[in-house]
Amino acid sequence: MPDFFTLYLVVLLLNLSHCIIWGLIVFRYPDLRAARYWLAGSALNAAGGVLLSVQGEVAHIALTVGANTLVVLGFYLNMCGVRRFHGAAMRWKLVVTLICISSLVMVGTFNTWYGRNPMYTTAQALPLFLTAIFLVRNYRRELGAIVSSSALIAGGLAHGTIAVGNTLILTGLAPEMNMRSAASIDLLVFLFAGVVWNFGFLLSSVDELRAEVERLVNEDDLTGLASRRLFLNRLSTECAAVGQNSVFSLMLFDLDRFKSINDKHGHAAGDAALKHAAEIIRLQLQQKDVFARLGGDEFALLLPRTDVERASAVARNIVSALMEAPLLWRGIQIPVAASIGIAPAQGPAVNAETLMEAADNALYETKRRGRNGYTFANSAHRGRLPPAQHFVIEIPHTEVALAAG
Repeated sequence: MPDFFTLYLVVLLLNLSHCIIWGLIVFRYPDLRAARYWLAGSALNAAGGVLLSVQGEVAHIALTVGANTLVVLGFYLNMCGVRRFHGAAMRWKLVVTLICISSLVMVGTFNTWYGRNPMYTTAQALPLFLTAIFLVRNYRRELGAIVSSSALIAGGLAHGTIAVGNTLILTGLAPEMNMRSAASIDLLVFLFAGVVWNFGFLLSSVDELRAEVERLVNEDDLTGLASRRLFLNRLSTECAAVGQNSVFSLMLFDLDRFKSINDKHGHAAGDAALKHAAEIIRLQLQQKDVFARLGGDEFALLLPRTDVERASAVARNIVSALMEAPLLWRGIQIPVAASIGIAPAQGPAVNAETLMEAADNALYETKRRGRNGYTFANSAHRGRLPPAQHFVIEIPHTEVALAAG
């Protein structure tokens, strides 16, 4: 069985490797705040390992208690990192209280080997169990949480076994028990568990970063709407699934005179107009509707299982809602209006590209006839389509200055 100096050296090297990994992640992904806690925890574990490895056969109270306190603090920082990663409260008062209690108990039991050893292992196991309980209660279905919590429980149980054995010796229930070999095995198990729970943290981080990439691909940063890519995928899916008796509607629209808002008030006002319009329109929709920003001031709306009557009602509500809610920008009311083209789709063999072209033609027909309204295309299966219905709300495009209150 390896001697404790060798085992402490292994502890140091493993924690240094964890420091390198988390340090690189912190450098590469500075927004992943939890990694900073895991880096700090690994650094404190490494520092504790160094102090324990240099104390030799004779234990010094300041060195021994100080080193173990650093290790315990490192495990609590791991717990804080997990809570930060999942957006939970940090509970700093509890952490500080438990660390202080652990240090005081370790000082009080220092003069008895079989008395202090259970306290050291219990103090280190407690943050592991607290972290595992948090993960199991709230995130038991996530792979990273499963890996981390399993390793944390294994490490805590290994230390718990040593604590129980030393307690039996201390109380005289098993005075002949020799725990030295068991302590070496416990440390090896604990080292392995530490590698695994850090891998679980890393796995959770990778899943989070992948989800963020997917969000960036599928969501418009400015408005929070679906992206062009996601919308076209949903439209293609809807076209492939439409049957003889099923129907859906596609709307394309852009904001009227959007360029003049940018030119007169700046791009910040233009961005505000886009977000304002997106929020107003979103309020007119149902949960099943797919609303996207295609780019610039161009928006698209997919209305599943929606016939011409409901599509007309939705378009009318959008136009009216925008007219009734001008953008308030630096003391000025800026009218925001939309021109809409609608292409209903029914029956098999619906083509997404042709449908987009039909809605686009209807959109430009709305603009040609005065903007601030909507136009239906006659058919979803032709190339150039004359409009079948047209609806316009007349509104003077004026800006109203608000009196300072």
